[in-house]
Amino acid sequence: MRLRCDRNALVDKLAILARGVSSRSALPVLSGVLLQAADGRLDLFSTDMELSIKASLATAVDEAGDTVVPARLFSDVVRNLPSDEVLIETEAVGDGAGGSVLVSAGNAKFHLNAWAASDFPQVSAFDMSECFQVPREPFVATLAKVGRAASRDETRPILTGVLVSMGEGSLKMVATDSYRLGVRQAHLEGGPGAEVQAIVPVKALSEVARLATGAEREAIDVVIGENQALFGFGDVVVATRLIDGQFPNYKQLLPEAYEHEVVLDKEELLGVARRVGLLAQKNAPLRLRFGEGTLTVRAITQDVGQAEESLAVDYDGDEFEIGFNHVYLIDGIEAVDGDKVSLKLITPLRPGLVSGVEGEAAADFLYLIMPIRLSG
Repeated sequence: MRLRCDRNALVDKLAILARGVSSRSALPVLSGVLLQAADGRLDLFSTDMELSIKASLATAVDEAGDTVVPARLFSDVVRNLPSDEVLIETEAVGDGAGGSVLVSAGNAKFHLNAWAASDFPQVSAFDMSECFQVPREPFVATLAKVGRAASRDETRPILTGVLVSMGEGSLKMVATDSYRLGVRQAHLEGGPGAEVQAIVPVKALSEVARLATGAEREAIDVVIGENQALFGFGDVVVATRLIDGQFPNYKQLLPEAYEHEVVLDKEELLGVARRVGLLAQKNAPLRLRFGEGTLTVRAITQDVGQAEESLAVDYDGDEFEIGFNHVYLIDGIEAVDGDKVSLKLITPLRPGLVSGVEGEAAADFLYLIMPIRLSG
């Protein structure tokens, strides 16, 4: 393999591929990036066996070939080269051996040990021939509101995914970690002809959203297969395995009716929750006490201190107090569209619902949060 390419363009692609490089695998080759050069193009691949990324770059290819280079070291070397044109050339040492790679620019030359391309596991074909397009803005916005409710606990893999449903003109995402539930539905211009549904790892969707935000294109190319999903941005494609299993029936988790509904100014409630939440440490709950015309927010952490702040609310029911994880509550309030937020409550031991108020905001986003049993 022998090729010449632009240093800055290569650095940009390597920065993207770094998100798919494995840092803890028992397979050393997964810490590398696969380079495949042919027909005036360099294709680069990285994978951690769950998330895979492909990036392509137009190059002058003198000799086709492939190799696997150590991702971090190769990226550092290319980034620090003294000129903008980079020469990359493989130096084989024997059949089946990885050999080494010469990376040079100007008077600088680096010989890096490499792995054979045959050692690199190709977990995706990156076939985008049957893709459909989803507008970038509603996809990214929906994930931003719902993704935070997905679990990061790998012992419950089904909850580390987001249930994604897409049809002609609609997109819905659902996520839960069993302590909170986020649901958002958005309108799409376009989408697949028939409805598709899959449980996609939140880690992969977060990478898709990050790449989409920085992409020039206004649409994301999507392929939902039997075992994997592909998301394309022109010369970059992200592949992820799908999570197999039955996602919780979230509709059964939503109460049919609530005893109380309180509408508050979003920014005012958010400010109070953030300030008082500073003293909700060591898993201490944020306590919301509702009284006639008043909401008092308190936090008490033993050996740390306590905080309290009140605000006027339109409430005239029986006095009661309910506790929530302050981070979960703040996440839900932040995700609401509009200037007002609705808190719907039943009893101190039943889940509460956070939603919007104005127009479609009340129906488009729902955030259910489990309470914390209070003592003292």
